[in-house]
Amino acid sequence: MRAARARRRGAWLVGLTVGVVLVGQPALADEGLATDGRSRYVLDARATTVRATVTLDLRNTTADRGNTYFYYNRFSVPLPAGARQVQARSGGSPLPVSVIGTQDPSTALARISFPNLLRGRSRTITLTFEVPGEKPRAKDSTRVGPGYASFAVHGVGDSGRNRVEVVAPSSMTFDSTSDEFTSVDDGRQTTHSSDAVSPGGGSWAVVSLRDPARKDERVVDVAGVSLLLDGFQDDPRWSRFVAGQVTKGLPALERLVGAKWPGGLERIREDASPSLRGYDGWFDPSDDEIVIGERLDADLIFHELSHAWVSGERFDQRWVSEGLAQVLAERAVKATGGTPYVHPLVSRGSSQAVALNGWGGSAGTRSGEVDAYAYPAAYAVTSALVGRLDDNELSLVLGAAIRGERAYDPAGTKDANGGRTDWRRWLDLLESRGGVDDGAELFTRWVVTPGQRAVLVDRAAARAAYAQVDTADGAWLPPEGLRGAMTDWDFERAAAVREKVAGLGAPATAVQAAAERAGVEIPDAVRAAYERAEHDEQYTALAAALPRAATAVTAVGAAEGAAARPRDPVSALGATLLGVPDRAARATALLDEGDYPAATEAANEATSRSDKALLAGLALPVLLLLLLLGAVLWVRRLVAAGARRRAEQEATLAALAAISRVGEPAQPTVAGGAPVTASEEPG
Repeated sequence: MRAARARRRGAWLVGLTVGVVLVGQPALADEGLATDGRSRYVLDARATTVRATVTLDLRNTTADRGNTYFYYNRFSVPLPAGARQVQARSGGSPLPVSVIGTQDPSTALARISFPNLLRGRSRTITLTFEVPGEKPRAKDSTRVGPGYASFAVHGVGDSGRNRVEVVAPSSMTFDSTSDEFTSVDDGRQTTHSSDAVSPGGGSWAVVSLRDPARKDERVVDVAGVSLLLDGFQDDPRWSRFVAGQVTKGLPALERLVGAKWPGGLERIREDASPSLRGYDGWFDPSDDEIVIGERLDADLIFHELSHAWVSGERFDQRWVSEGLAQVLAERAVKATGGTPYVHPLVSRGSSQAVALNGWGGSAGTRSGEVDAYAYPAAYAVTSALVGRLDDNELSLVLGAAIRGERAYDPAGTKDANGGRTDWRRWLDLLESRGGVDDGAELFTRWVVTPGQRAVLVDRAAARAAYAQVDTADGAWLPPEGLRGAMTDWDFERAAAVREKVAGLGAPATAVQAAAERAGVEIPDAVRAAYERAEHDEQYTALAAALPRAATAVTAVGAAEGAAARPRDPVSALGATLLGVPDRAARATALLDEGDYPAATEAANEATSRSDKALLAGLALPVLLLLLLLGAVLWVRRLVAAGARRRAEQEATLAALAAISRVGEPAQPTVAGGAPVTASEEPG
């Protein structure tokens, strides 16, 4: 979709002038002179000139009145002001022709004189001339240069007898202020023809021709972006100027928008086509190009560059993207040391005034009277809306709108639906993110249609009620069901949701207060359950869950505090033995999972055990001593038992040894221990 800029050129208002003589005196044109006109304009691309031939067939049909008769002896034909070699012939003979200027610097009149044309008589006149064209940016807007041409063509015939032809090489594109032209291509050249007639007779149009292959092409690199500049071959000044403005302006626009260059543009092209449709230029994302005229206008260039961010692809309403583009252009001009364009003043009471939400069309259509009002009006209301925002504040609001964010979500939140920003969302963002307190008033005056005014009244009441909910639930956002209804401007649904969630504010703030007292962070799951709720069953569940969450938060906070409490070595030992840190951590995990009863139970257990840490710490050394004493006694008992067992074993062994000697003869011994035998016993 093409985006047109806010300024229009003055319309070409050149009417067909026909000189008529009544009894030798000039008179207004009347129906007494039948005119058959054929105008043919042939572009000689090599010679960079246009050769024109206008053929007139005139017939006097005025009836005589008694002794009064009527005749015609001159006829005027409009032609480009710079036309040369102007000649007129009739019946093989030259006719006197004079060229006189008009109030339009681009248009002159060729006044042809001829012998009196009496009633019933006819005359065929051929007027020829050449159009060389003027230099770029001359007051005379006629251009005929290498690879391009722009000039006015005039038809001079009556209805049904008027034809205009423009002949040019087939390689050249054609555009015109009139949509009545049809084209026939013979492979070498194309003839563009029109038989249209204005209500007063004759016709007028400005045509533009361009050979895409003939251009002054250069590349400009800035901030990592490369753009092609396609200027006219005989207008290098245009390319230098545009390159300089892009180099300065693109970084300035990036700072104002708060986002890097988004792409979507490959070329900036010099062409007369926009002016034929009533514009200075346009941004055409379908062809990835900006098309502007020959004027050296920084404001225009910045405006069109701004459309890379603020375009119909991001904003639904034309007035929003056009107004923003012009505000950005104005700030960029100031930031780069230029002089901003002074916009014409418009009044909402003007006869051309329209509600801006009713302004449609694009640069692909012809600019009309409504555009003459709507462009400056779009700038006026946008300037009033954001005029009090500094560059940083503007970039924050504008960035949110470009990304399609919802005003009722935190900044930076991506819209799950990826919605574009329409006038409703734009107003919400201006008021919610930008703090614009008179947005609704300005929209009422400039923007909304009569049928849309009532919804602004409903919106004011709904926003006031929404603010009460937002205050009641503390630092949390109202539930998604309410935020979604407000975003959609479905205020009836918003009222129904408010009724459902009205009682949730107190328990929501109770959770927050409990967390603050306990010195803990509210788990994401707790807050998310509230903020993401969008169905009735979720609201009902929250009514029961939030009080339990507050209780759990209090208990977990106490448990975490108990686990983290500074302790003497004995108490610290007792807390570890009782598992206080582990149970507190378990309680926190259960709270994060949303299991509030289990979290409360685990937290209370941790706190309870924490209170017994000192006793546990003191009991451990005693227990260890007792265990040691017990161990010593046990060892002593084991030793004694072992001694007894060894004594018993020795006694047993001795007894066994004694038993084994029963029945054996004694072995007497003598002094010295030597045994003796029986034979040695004394007799």
